[in-house]
Formats: sequence, C-alpha cells, structure tokens
Amino acid sequence: MSDGPRAYDPPPRPVAPETSAPSPATAVTPAAGAPIRDPSAPPPPRREAASPAGKPAARPARQRRRRVNPQEMRDVRARLRGTIYEGTTPQHGRLGDLYSPRQIVDFCLDLGEVMLASGADVRTVEVAIVAVSTKWNLAPLELDITGTAITLQYAPAEGPPLVKMRVVSAEGSDLHRLSLVYQIVDELLHDDRDMTSAVEGLVEVLQSPPRWPSWITDGAMGLFGVSVSLQAGGSIVGAVGAFVLMIGVMTLGRWLARKGIPQFFAVVLQSACVAALGTLAIWAGAMPAGSAAAMVAAVVVLILPHVTIVTWAQDAISGFRAMAVSRALVIVLIVAGIVVGIPGGLALTSGVALEVDPTDITLRSLPIWLLLITTFFAAAATAVTQGANARVMPVAIGVAIVGTVSLWGLKQLGLPLLGATFLVAVLLGALSTVVAARLRVSATAIAVPAFCGSLLPSLAVASALLNFMAGTDGAAVDFVASMSTTLAIGAGLVLGSLLATPGARRYLRRRTKRVVVQSQRLDTSPIAIVPPAPAVPPVPPT
Repeated sequence: MSDGPRAYDPPPRPVAPETSAPSPATAVTPAAGAPIRDPSAPPPPRREAASPAGKPAARPARQRRRRVNPQEMRDVRARLRGTIYEGTTPQHGRLGDLYSPRQIVDFCLDLGEVMLASGADVRTVEVAIVAVSTKWNLAPLELDITGTAITLQYAPAEGPPLVKMRVVSAEGSDLHRLSLVYQIVDELLHDDRDMTSAVEGLVEVLQSPPRWPSWITDGAMGLFGVSVSLQAGGSIVGAVGAFVLMIGVMTLGRWLARKGIPQFFAVVLQSACVAALGTLAIWAGAMPAGSAAAMVAAVVVLILPHVTIVTWAQDAISGFRAMAVSRALVIVLIVAGIVVGIPGGLALTSGVALEVDPTDITLRSLPIWLLLITTFFAAAATAVTQGANARVMPVAIGVAIVGTVSLWGLKQLGLPLLGATFLVAVLLGALSTVVAARLRVSATAIAVPAFCGSLLPSLAVASALLNFMAGTDGAAVDFVASMSTTLAIGAGLVLGSLLATPGARRYLRRRTKRVVVQSQRLDTSPIAIVPPAPAVPPVPPT
C-alpha cells in the first residue's frame, strides 16, 4: 500500500508523449512478467527505505561546521601578535569548511617542510602555519618544530585528535625559493589561491632549477673571498689567491657531497687543503707571509655557516630552544672541522719548515670608498650564492651599503663594536621588513645579503680561530667575543623586525578577491623535498 506523496517530494515532471517509435538501439524490452508503464504517466512516489523493524530509516546527521571559540581565538591572537600576519581571522561558513582537517594539516606540513629546507627561521615557519590554519578555520593547532621534524596536532572539542609528523631531511638556504613560498602564503591569506593551486605552486617551486648556475655561484664566492682578503690586510696577489682557492673549495665541497661524505669530514679536508696551499705559497715565494695568512683567513671565514649562526641566534632569542640547540650542534661540528683541518694541513707541509703565522693577520680600517666597494661585492656575492633573484639583489645591496655607512659612522663616534653592530642590525632588520612587505618577498631574502655584506664578523672569527690553534693566550676569549657579535646581529634583526612590522603590515592590506574553487580534487599528499633515486632496472638472469 502506497504512503502517498510527501511534502518534501519534488513535483512530478511531465513527459512529452512519444511521437515516433524508439529506434532498435534505444528500445528497452521489459522483463518477463514486469508491468509496462505508460511513459506519459507520472512517476510513482518514492518510498522511504525501511529499517529492519519496519520503521522509516533516520536521515543522516548534518555535518557540524567548525567554529573557533573566543578562547581559541585569543590563543591565535597571542601567537600572531607582533607579526606580519597579525589580525588574521577565521573564515566561518561555507568557505571556511571547504577542506577537511586532514587536508589542512597535510598542507601545513608541506609548507613548513619547504620553508625549513629553504633556510627560514622557526618563528617565520610557525607564523605562516598558524596564519594559514586559522584562515581555514582550523584551531587550536598545536605545533612543535625540532631539529629534524615538524609535528602538528589538531584536537577538536568533539572527536579524536589528529596528530601528524613530517621529517625534514633536506637542509640548505635558497632565498629565491623562500620568497616564492612567501608569495604563496600571502596569496592564500588574501583569497587569491585555493589549496589545490597552492599545492601545485609548492610543487613548481621544488621542481624549479637553481636560480643561478654553479659557475656563477662559484665566481660570486670567489669575489667574496677577494673582499674578505683585502679587509684582512692582504695584497692584490693574496686576493687573487683567495679567489682561486675559494672556487676550488666550492668545487671540492660539491664533489664530496655527491660522494655522500658527511659535512664534518668535508670541512676538515677543505681546511687542510687551504692551510697546506697557503704554506706552500710562502715557501715558493709567491706571496709574503701576511698576504698568505689573509688569504687563508678569507677562505676559512667563508667556510663558516654565517647564515646558520644568525638563524641560531634568532631561534634562541625567539624562544625556540630545541631548534636553537640543533643549529648550535651543526655550528660546533663545522668549527671543530676547521680546528682539526688547519693543523692537519700544516702537518702535511711540516717538511717545508714553514707555517702560516696567525699573528701576521692585521685587521686594518679601510677607507670609506674602498669599504663601500667591498660591501657591494660581498652583498652581491651572498645574494647570488643564496639564490636570490635579480629583482631583490639591488635592494639587498642598497640596504647593505646603508648598514656599512651607519657602522662606519658609529665607529667614528667611538661606540664599541658590539653596541654599534647591534644598533646597525636593528636598522637592517627594520629596513628589510618594510622593503620586503612592499616587494611581496621574504624579509630574509633582503636581510641575509645585507648583514653578510656589512656586519659579518668574519675577520674577528678567523683571527680568533687561527690564534687559538697557534696556542696564543686569550684566543678562546677572543673567539667567544666574536661569536657574541654574531649573537648581537641576530638579536638586532629580530628587534628591528618587531619594531617595523606595524608599519609594514599596511602594505599587505589590499582589496581581496574571492576564489571560487572549481577543482575536482581538493585532497593533498605529502610533497617529497628530496626526489627519490631512480629505480635500478633488474638484471636479467644469465
């Protein structure tokens, strides 16, 4: 017995009568014993699927929309306070529930992995992940970044928590890739991208080749060695030797990396070769001892991971102690490799009865015009070797020149080196933040070449290392003092960024355009930072 039509049933659609017989290809023959229904008759009313007890089945429960309560929103504001993305609000409603929690967590893991592999500090990564997850109405999202892994946890009030972890296996610094990722995050927060296009953008960034070929980066590092050698009091011959040695060290490092040699042993071998070649240059009479010592100091300085040292200071000051400890271990291993390698190189040439005397390194003040020239080449070389694009390089060089002039002026006023370095670092951090916001690039892409060109304490670090290996009294104290200068650079960059963020944030305000998601696939999958090795075809049996 029929239940009759219901109020939520759609009205029957009239069917036009058949004017001609159906073709044999479209004719349908009814099964035996089945009643033949008139095509012009209205369709029979739908029946409710009955449960085993004979009662109508219950309608499926409506999915509850995610909402961020006031307490969770206060936590989000606290984590984004003072950052470039302060004021990010959840997108409640239909647009806020386009993606599932698992999709959002997977994308945030991909984003964090790419940023860390490109050389970003932990505070920048955390701010980007919190802002993106808040925009997509996923809070509270707990985030933990250690030296080699990112862990995300989404614990809703109702339902089981979602915990996922991603191991960061790649290391390095790529300012061009970091700027592209920054643009993706900026477009996400301003509704210029959906998740699918953002994932495709990350894949394009990872598959893109290096910004500059290896021969250009080697030449840039050679020019950087020339600049440092001249600042250390070397001659023209010593500067040319530093150029050649730096290119050789870069080539040797890439060859050892392809062979799978750990970084510690690579640094040991590089330092030993530099010390041995410097000793042989003195023995052959190619250059005096002072120029050879300046040449060795320049190459040793550039082996040090200056970007990692400043990032370590930033993480330690910002409160990310686990990552700071991990970066500190990397720095200690590289310094230990230099300490082991240089005496080893000198021991190889012990039969020559000559050695590089660290007391020959004299730190002299260059005239301001020559200092500006060396700053130009140092900042440009750092920008090229770190992969910065051509649009960012002139701005980074300009900021570096401003830092050099400021530091020279503060020294003329009699301010101590540590205090002057800190004040100039604050200025560089503020300028980098404001200019980066206007150019829509990462502030790191401007700050790194700027401080490497104007504030790098390379000479003091190299002098302290060589004096320490020579057994000079007070060399250990000098090394700690030079590292404290690096800490002042990191602290100044963080403070300058915090002071300039409110003014830079207004450059990010623009009229937003809503993106209508029309893609059929909204799911994400983990992105491989390091491409897998090609499969080896099986050998046919003989």
